[in-house]
Amino acid sequence: MGRVDLSQAEIVDTHCHPYRIDEALRDPEGFDTRMMLLGESFLSSSKLDDSLHPFVDGLTVDTIYGIALHRWLAERLGCEPTREAVIAARAKALRADPVAYARGLLEAERIVAVLADDGFPQPPIPREEFEAAIGVPVHRVARLEPWILAHREGSFDDLIFGVEDEGTRAAGDPMCVAYKSVIAYRTGLDVGDPTPSEATEAFARWRVDGWNETREHAKPVRDFVLRRALAVAKEHDRPFHFHCGGGDPDIDLAHAGPKGLFPLLRDVQHQAVVLVHGGWPWVLEGAFVASVLPNVYLELSELIPWGWSQVEWSIEMAIGTVPAAKVLYGSDAIYEPEAFFMSARMTRAALTRVLERFVERDYVSVNDAERLGRLVLSGNTLRLHGISARADPSKR
Repeated sequence: MGRVDLSQAEIVDTHCHPYRIDEALRDPEGFDTRMMLLGESFLSSSKLDDSLHPFVDGLTVDTIYGIALHRWLAERLGCEPTREAVIAARAKALRADPVAYARGLLEAERIVAVLADDGFPQPPIPREEFEAAIGVPVHRVARLEPWILAHREGSFDDLIFGVEDEGTRAAGDPMCVAYKSVIAYRTGLDVGDPTPSEATEAFARWRVDGWNETREHAKPVRDFVLRRALAVAKEHDRPFHFHCGGGDPDIDLAHAGPKGLFPLLRDVQHQAVVLVHGGWPWVLEGAFVASVLPNVYLELSELIPWGWSQVEWSIEMAIGTVPAAKVLYGSDAIYEPEAFFMSARMTRAALTRVLERFVERDYVSVNDAERLGRLVLSGNTLRLHGISARADPSKR
């Protein structure tokens, strides 16, 4: 029986965040801790006490991701696989040419394009600047929440018109391939369907409350605006991405799981929706939702790379439950260029092992397995987002 070979399969990263060249050069001693979810949360969350960071930094060498990071980078950098040696060799490579270093990491894993969420960090980093830093096409995912922030100081009607105008202008950008919301971080994924009058009254209360993100005042407004944004996405034939699942300590964890979003997804079942992070750690919920709603897709970032020991199990469960044509690769890379490399390398290996098990069980042929693997790694994202600059790798 033949072996599944995805070594030459190209990768399109469905979810990442932009960074600037100078950010890759900062604090070389701490880059590996910033790549752990626990370390990254000190940069993205407002809920962690900075005095705990030294303790967290000491945990990196005892984290599976951290150990693999040092081993795999040592192979590329030609140094010993120790934390100290890797940090020194990486700093030297970055000082010599940070752009060449980053591009080499992406080229090593055949990453040919990325979709970048323009909502974080803020202020937004221009797409062209990020593209120049990593050397592959960057496609924009426009986020709803900064639009709400920019237009809420006027009347309720000003807010609605402002958000709709932002969405229409984003659709005029040929590199904008999707919209996104992080309402899970604000008031939760259990999106209701308030009437215009209910939303207007809540907006007035929200203003008086100093824009605090309460489910009493902010939630009806955000729910109403989100439904309008979904209508704009449908009008302009763009998929809509939802942060779905866990995150840093700012998340409304009680209302972040896929099942909370299910009623809304039924309402908008005729338009494409991507569950970014696949609902991790509630991956079974995410897979079930995508298995019964035709236009719901699963994107695997956050599980990849931070769910390390759960990645193979989750991929096997996902593509064994959901049509493989609805499963998308993503890295959630931010701050460090190594995140692209590490996530892609891990996923290529894990996906290969999963598909080989399906071949061994005589469910699929090797050719079937390799076709499905190419769909997950790039073909599905290209097709769903109408990215036609490259041929669909699944047809090669």
